[in-house]
Amino acid sequence: MNGFNNNKGFEDDKGSLESLSEIKTEQEVLISPQSEPDSEESGQPEQLNASEQTEQTVNAENPPKKKKKKKKGKYAKMFVAYPLQTTLFILYKGLTYLLNALLTISLVGIITGIAVCVAFVVYVKNYIDPSFDGLNNLQFDSSLATSIYYVDKEGNEVELVDDKLSGSENRLWATYDELPQKLIDAYVAIEDKRFWDHPGIDYRRTANAFLNFFSSTGDGSGGSTITQQLIKNVSGEDDVTIQRKMQEILRAITVTKQFSKQQIIEMYLNTIFLSQNSYGVKTAAETYFGKELDELTLVECAALASIPKSPTKYDPIRNPQHNLARRNLVLEEMLDQGKITQAEFDEAYNAQLELNTDSSLNYEEKVRSYFMDALIDEVIADLKAEFGYDSATASRVLYSGGLQIITTLDPDVQEAMETVFEDTSNKYLYVYGDTVDNVKGVIAQAAMVVMDPDTGNILGIVGGRGEKNTSRGLNRATQSVRQCGSSIKPLSLYTLAIDKGLVTGGSAVDDVPTMRISEKYWPTNTPNKFYGHVSLNFAVMKSLNTVPVQLVNELTPRVCFDFLTDTLGFHSPVESVKVGGQTHSDVNIAPMALGAFTYGVTVKEVTQGYCMLANGGKTSDARLYTEIRDRQGNILIAKDENHRVAVSEQSAYIMTSVLQNVVANPTATGRRVTLDDEFKIEVAGKTGSTNDNRDIYFAAYTPEYVGAVWFGYDNNKSLSGYSVNPALSLWDNVFKMIYQDLEDKGVEYEKQFSEPAGIVEVEYCTVSGKLATADCYKDAYYYDANKNTFTGNCVEKGAFVVGTQPTQKCDCHVKVLWDKSTRAICFDGCVCSEADLIELSFRRDNERKFDAYVSIADGQYLYKDIPLGYEFPTVANVPFFNNLYSEKTYFGISSSVSKPWNRICIEHYSPNLPETGTEDESSNVGEDNSVDSSESADAGEESEASGDERPLT
Repeated sequence: MNGFNNNKGFEDDKGSLESLSEIKTEQEVLISPQSEPDSEESGQPEQLNASEQTEQTVNAENPPKKKKKKKKGKYAKMFVAYPLQTTLFILYKGLTYLLNALLTISLVGIITGIAVCVAFVVYVKNYIDPSFDGLNNLQFDSSLATSIYYVDKEGNEVELVDDKLSGSENRLWATYDELPQKLIDAYVAIEDKRFWDHPGIDYRRTANAFLNFFSSTGDGSGGSTITQQLIKNVSGEDDVTIQRKMQEILRAITVTKQFSKQQIIEMYLNTIFLSQNSYGVKTAAETYFGKELDELTLVECAALASIPKSPTKYDPIRNPQHNLARRNLVLEEMLDQGKITQAEFDEAYNAQLELNTDSSLNYEEKVRSYFMDALIDEVIADLKAEFGYDSATASRVLYSGGLQIITTLDPDVQEAMETVFEDTSNKYLYVYGDTVDNVKGVIAQAAMVVMDPDTGNILGIVGGRGEKNTSRGLNRATQSVRQCGSSIKPLSLYTLAIDKGLVTGGSAVDDVPTMRISEKYWPTNTPNKFYGHVSLNFAVMKSLNTVPVQLVNELTPRVCFDFLTDTLGFHSPVESVKVGGQTHSDVNIAPMALGAFTYGVTVKEVTQGYCMLANGGKTSDARLYTEIRDRQGNILIAKDENHRVAVSEQSAYIMTSVLQNVVANPTATGRRVTLDDEFKIEVAGKTGSTNDNRDIYFAAYTPEYVGAVWFGYDNNKSLSGYSVNPALSLWDNVFKMIYQDLEDKGVEYEKQFSEPAGIVEVEYCTVSGKLATADCYKDAYYYDANKNTFTGNCVEKGAFVVGTQPTQKCDCHVKVLWDKSTRAICFDGCVCSEADLIELSFRRDNERKFDAYVSIADGQYLYKDIPLGYEFPTVANVPFFNNLYSEKTYFGISSSVSKPWNRICIEHYSPNLPETGTEDESSNVGEDNSVDSSESADAGEESEASGDERPLT
């Protein structure tokens, strides 16, 4: 720099050098936007070197010239440098942001891809099962029909020839060598043209199916290969879900590794459905053309290959024009793919088929009984469980495996059931009286199961009323879950309560509500009436609801639920399930006490449950067969009786004796049964119904058989207009036919239930549950004041386990003098006419009280101990003990009674009259002379124990 400054030749060029220096400075700024600004712009002094100082001195000597140069520099910066600098800066920033964005998107894409891959792997591992063994043992000789047997009363196995399972699927198997090449080519050409090359899935077709799923850009074809269709046909899985499709794709790859292409096409052509109830091309060739496979023409091969896309639409018999159009398409594909020549195509195109429509090979499916339907379902389920078969394989083993099945069927029982249930007239539906049995032409439905309680054998099943016209349809006896109402009570709680000692056959209970729900007492009875003090036998006989609720509370719903499911084998009650966002559970009071289940139970379950009572407390799972043998007679599956002790023999018998009254008592719910009268057979049973009469049940048993019947509409309509319980009528008529058949054949049968050891029968008081006294026969509840006579009494005979029978005498009946003219109790201080007085027994109850109004039938016959000096009410419409209660406390009165019988006789009462006798003497006024001294002593001990409370007479 200094050399240039000392050279005069360069002095004239100082201005230009200065300009160059400025331009250079601008370029440096442009190249580096973050450079420091000029000192002139920043206002900060600069440190100058010697050369710069010299230039500054020279510039100072020529000030005008310097000013011009500065002005030019400013214009250059203003019009050139700054815009260029700004543009480059914007480009720089833009490129920076763009690169950052692209980098971010790339990273997000990579991370997302990794996450998706990991999620897919986890999903496949947890939810997709790529393995598939449903093609193992696929081929069975169709001539090996399965034989069905029953065991007669002499123990002989008798074949049911009409029920031989020669194949509900009309199928004949053809090996690969038997399949014509033209037939194979036809199917491959139209169904899966890259079949021989792909690994089980056609990626191009799969991608096209994916496009079809999300848009209309695909060609409309499906994505399934022949391998995938084979898997779907065999497994029966055809849900339209991504999971199912993904599983099918992975399974197809697995199957292609396990089997050759020849094996796959053989299995496919032998299992495919080709309409006219034909499965497989060999059967279809005989059905449509009456030919063997090697006799088929090209046109016939194309016709068979046309059917699978839509079997009904392309059925050559039903829709010949549709089949013609599609088989022409098959021929076009075969020509395009080089499978046939042009000459063959020209000859076959639009050619007509010669159909064998009159062939005797046309298959019609046999309509089997409900028993056989249930048997087929059970055998298939057991084959799957025992050998790991899928449903399709188990079905083929059953129909074509040459099995021998020994059933539990009793043909006579089944025939009696079908006879009654197929007749929809009033003949079998009602014991007497006529009524309408349909709503707008739809008959009410019903179902029934009859079992042998000793073995657990199901002897007969009907799953509907009217003529059965389909096989494997809805079987209401084994498949439908409906409410059974009170018929569940002996199974879920009563027998269990007896077995645990909470009650006996002679327990006294109080029919009153004990729970408040939504400010109302619950439960109610049907009809809506509370009886008060009754026996357990009466509670069962009248199907009361309050007593079961009380017992379930004592037992706990959990214990009842476990007994019903674990011990008796019920499967329909649910532990917990979410329905509509709400959690429901049958481990609750209402399901266990009243039969109000979340979904319901099956007739089969109820019948199996009642076998416990008929079989002395032992239960076993219901069974439809005893053995399944292979074609050589080797046992594949054996079903033993598998008895389990549910309750003691004595507990079961006591429950049976109680249930006998449900049928035998003229006021009980099962009184319409006539079997016991006509055949002199003991019958024990229980009715059941829902509050809205949508379901009606009757479950009952004899010493030989157990049967349960459900009656109702499939659409859950309410039942009305029936003069008697229709389920009971159906049960009664079936059982009368069964026993009539036994008598006609001279078969001996038991008429009475066997009483086990350790049972004693004792008369007891239904109010106290204790030994009856003379006062129990004079209970005011049974006194007819108009006729001056007793219509009944509180004494019943009950069965007890030895050691549980009552030993103490009744202390709940209080004998009083009752005025027949005023119909009130004559207490001390009442001047009643001797001629109008009668001795009645009222029921002592010091416990009953409510915080709301409750009407109870025996409310006006109650007696409550009152303290000395008690002031009686002076009105005639309340009981004498009314003043014991506060204003908002109630004792339960008899409805529609203006003057209760347990009021004081205010018409003759004068409180100023002196009391007669001492406390002990007054307690024995009017005492029956027939009562022995020990009874009197018990009464005296009770009075002393009462302290300041005393019985009034």
